[in-house]
Amino acid sequence: MMRETGVARQYAQALFNVALTRETVDIIGSELFQLKSFSDKDNRFVNFLKAPQVLTEHKAAMVKSLFTTRLSPSLLSFLLLLIEKERVGLLSDIAREFEKFLEEHKGIIKAKVITAVHIDQDYKNRLIEKLQGLTGKKIELIQRIDPRIIGGIIVHLNFMVIDRSIRSRLENLKHDLMAVKVH
Repeated sequence: MMRETGVARQYAQALFNVALTRETVDIIGSELFQLKSFSDKDNRFVNFLKAPQVLTEHKAAMVKSLFTTRLSPSLLSFLLLLIEKERVGLLSDIAREFEKFLEEHKGIIKAKVITAVHIDQDYKNRLIEKLQGLTGKKIELIQRIDPRIIGGIIVHLNFMVIDRSIRSRLENLKHDLMAVKVH
């Protein structure tokens, strides 16, 4: 799986470089995400393109007939390359990796925020401001509600985790109390 992610990253990097050169990053990104969404919803498309019993020429002909007017020439050529190299199964991973390159290019970091209850827009704005000050990048919040944290907040920011949840504090307190020796 790790090797597949590395391969997907290489393909995404190549596509991203082409998009940068041709100044079509946003267009290709949008089309790639729509293609990913389409293939995620109905895996018959990708399964057909992966099927060893279907000739590569037939796969390419079908893709051309479906997407010549719907995809930019660069993305269409890229999709045909994936068919030729038998890498269509990596389409979702390639789209995820492309999205990372796009966010990095635009200076955006996605912060995954976990709270026990919904947080209001004012709190989100203050949190975004603090995280932008911490990272120097534009922050995009993705909130998830998990009542198991009891209260507080957990922020996943790239490779950093900021855990200010009540659950975490209770676990730390329990650990400290268990370490105390009573005579």
